Amino acid sequence: MAVTASRARNHANMYGLTRHARGYELVSGVLARPLYRRVVADVTEAALPAGSVVLDVGTGPGRVARLIAAACPKVEVEGVDLSPEMIARAASTAKTASTRNLRFQVADVVALPFPDGSVDLIVSTLSLHHWDHPAAGLHEILRVLTPGGQAWIYDLRTALKAPQRITSGLDADVTLESPLIGTTRLNPMSRLVLRRRQLPS
Repeated sequence: MAVTASRARNHANMYGLTRHARGYELVSGVLARPLYRRVVADVTEAALPAGSVVLDVGTGPGRVARLIAAACPKVEVEGVDLSPEMIARAASTAKTASTRNLRFQVADVVALPFPDGSVDLIVSTLSLHHWDHPAAGLHEILRVLTPGGQAWIYDLRTALKAPQRITSGLDADVTLESPLIGTTRLNPMSRLVLRRRQLPS
């Protein structure tokens, strides 16, 4: 049991990388730059109404959330991550950038600190493959989405190759883009799209 718990902690904390938030941000900012641009472009294209809430799950040092907040100044952007070190880095950088529509807090994807149906769009970038309980995380994501709201989970194709394992029983329309639409077949990234079904009228 102790081994399992230790392994879960290591998995969630990315095997020690979360303790080096600045270094992680520098490396990921280079390696994942094209994906981050794609996520921000997708959110911008969604043209959410003013006051909408966008949640970045597994925000790490907050780069994607900051880019979304800058590109979409009329929406409210929230970033959550399990690592206090990552959130401290994200909050510090956001304060320096004077981004007013952006907030960060420590939270687990399986226990999001948001009311039911309060988030219009959720994004998650290269995070799901670190979750200890992906199916439970997706159920929780669906809970906080507004009816008709969407979650876009961007991750490696290998992490999303059998989506039915983690989406079974969700009250959502599920689509998998593998590879990402508009990219070549060699692109290693996929996007899992969850759309919460509308309430019956």
